[in-house]
Amino acid sequence: MRARWLGILALVLAATTGAATNHLDGADVSAAAPEAYVDVQFDTGVSAQQLRADGLPPTLEEQGFRRLAVPPGRTADDYLAELRARPDVISAVEDAPVYAAGLPNDPYYGPNQAQYLALTGAPGAWDIHTGSNQVIVAVIDSGLDVTHPEFAGRLWENQIDNKSDGVDRDGNKCTNDRYGCRYVSLTTANAALCGYTSSLPTGQVLDDMGSSPTNIGSHGTLVAGIIGAAGNNGQGIAGVAWNVRLMTVKVLDCQGEGRMPDVADGIEYAVRNGARIINVSVASKPGDQEADSPRLRAALQLAQDQGVIVVAAAGNHPLGSAQVGTAYPAAYTEFANLIAVGASNNLNDNIWAAYSNYGPAIDFAAPGNKLVSTTRTDIGLANPYAEIGDARDGYDGGTSYSTPLVSGMFALMMSRNSNLSAADYIKAARDAATPAEPAPHGQNWAGSGIINMAASVARIPMSISGAPLKDWKDVPGGTAVQAIVDGAECGSTVAQAFGRASTYSIKVKSAAEAPGCGLPGRTVQLYVAGSPAKPTFTWGGANQDLSLLGKDVSSVSPGPGALVVQQLNGQWSNIVHLEPTGNLPGAAPGLPTPWNVIYRWDPLKMFLDKPGGYRRFARLAPAYASDYLQIQQYDTYWVDAPASNMSSLNPNPPPGRTVALEPGWNNFTYTGTARAVSEALAGVKYTQVLQFDNPTNTWLSHLPGQPRYLNDFNGLFQLKSYWVFVTEPATLVMN
Repeated sequence: MRARWLGILALVLAATTGAATNHLDGADVSAAAPEAYVDVQFDTGVSAQQLRADGLPPTLEEQGFRRLAVPPGRTADDYLAELRARPDVISAVEDAPVYAAGLPNDPYYGPNQAQYLALTGAPGAWDIHTGSNQVIVAVIDSGLDVTHPEFAGRLWENQIDNKSDGVDRDGNKCTNDRYGCRYVSLTTANAALCGYTSSLPTGQVLDDMGSSPTNIGSHGTLVAGIIGAAGNNGQGIAGVAWNVRLMTVKVLDCQGEGRMPDVADGIEYAVRNGARIINVSVASKPGDQEADSPRLRAALQLAQDQGVIVVAAAGNHPLGSAQVGTAYPAAYTEFANLIAVGASNNLNDNIWAAYSNYGPAIDFAAPGNKLVSTTRTDIGLANPYAEIGDARDGYDGGTSYSTPLVSGMFALMMSRNSNLSAADYIKAARDAATPAEPAPHGQNWAGSGIINMAASVARIPMSISGAPLKDWKDVPGGTAVQAIVDGAECGSTVAQAFGRASTYSIKVKSAAEAPGCGLPGRTVQLYVAGSPAKPTFTWGGANQDLSLLGKDVSSVSPGPGALVVQQLNGQWSNIVHLEPTGNLPGAAPGLPTPWNVIYRWDPLKMFLDKPGGYRRFARLAPAYASDYLQIQQYDTYWVDAPASNMSSLNPNPPPGRTVALEPGWNNFTYTGTARAVSEALAGVKYTQVLQFDNPTNTWLSHLPGQPRYLNDFNGLFQLKSYWVFVTEPATLVMN
């Protein structure tokens, strides 16, 4: 049987002690708070590689992870030894404490917010996008003051389980999680100091850290405000992303203490409930290798597999400390979607902040000193805002507050294009980062550099996906698709075939990535197999999403030239009269002889007391035998004539020609620009379109709503004859 070490973590909020724990197998522990917990993974026979019916990996609980209280009278070490000896236990570890990356000092709404936001390029990013409410950012922290006016309309809500009646309506094992979930295990300390009575996951996510103007706490509320406080609302501060939705995941108690298994459960909750970004401004104690937990790895792997970006604080160290390595969870290097954030000293040319942990895992740095953010509204402050800093430990801030700047940047990037991969966003941010000055210690403290929000958002490409078509029919797999902007190739891909259908997905570079490419207002022209395709696309302006889904594009065969050739099959052919209006038979000089009869469909002619019948011209019969004596230009008709190619001069029909369509079948000549059937017949209620193919003597069909690959044709082309069955009278305007 496998035996693994499941390290128990001490989470560090970036500058104060903190702790977080997992729930106890659904058991309430309100009777007495245990002295300690252990985190165990039982062998359930379920692996993370298996998929559930919802397409996601098994939950951590399904994978066997359990939080167990150490029995009274026993030590954690003794209990762990017993558990590790069991054949059904994969790993068993003790919990470890955690800390915050920085604490506020005095109540202060400072005028210096613009200073550090300018250093990160936020104003330039806002010129492009100020944030979308379609982007959900989870804040794993001490909770959130959901009553703060800066968060009005900006909170993620669980619409299914939004009551306060103790009923878990959505079955996610977190009761009444309207704004998020609390994963805080009951301890003797938080039972006494915070009034907690249970370890059960619950929707009680209010930030309860801090108690007065001199003990502000509010760690989670501060972090959330940096990410997503309302902007341009005439009050308070501006968050980085003004309109995102904030999901609250409380893993720290009122003292800012928590346990790593709770952080893991919080990550899982956020992923399964739709978060695109997870901010983790908590970290293990520097140098605590027990913080490397199988449970945490499993949660991070879930986030990785689902394309969720996890942004984690590197952690802080006291000045002069030898424990300077990156704390967990930021310390992992094997998860590409995990972004470790160090702090720069924005009060001194953005050099390394002397409290910021460093090491190989660091990906970016961002200002961390004297940031201004939101606080709890119920701790006696005249204005619920504060400047962050704690001079007592030599800090002016902490990596806890650098981290939400990075999360906010990714939220702006996702707002600009909501359908890129995590790798796309991360690469754009890396390419845009400002190189950091080396630190005295000579180690990696800023990764790719100091974040540059404006450059990062500007580098976001347009993405377009749909079906690549020729004449509105699927092209073969491997067909080239290119994106051209002002003559420059700004993206390329090939069609992917799935049976008879094909798809494409192309990224179009911005001018920030490739000069001459996308800028607001520029036209993006796609080419399919080297030919220009319809429609074209306009690069979106401020606050527009550059993700375009379901955009089928079609290259179109050249229209008729100066001479229009129609093939006759030697039997009955359905053709278009392109010569001027005139009396028959002289008005049809191009028809090969001998021909005897022309039939023209008239949807209004009564036949057996029903509308719809043919009018006839019989060339060799007396005049009274014909009721179709004058033929109009663009009339369509049937003729029984010898096989030949009939040539006519192109009459170059003017745009705006109209045809009256009556209920039932109508036979008409399409004179507009080639278009998809649905576009050409927009506003017409029809059930089928037919075309008679003269060379093969067969009918071709198009049924609206049917998969395009099942239709014989999907476009209408100029100077071609079509039949359409209309259910209501309509006027077809052809442009």
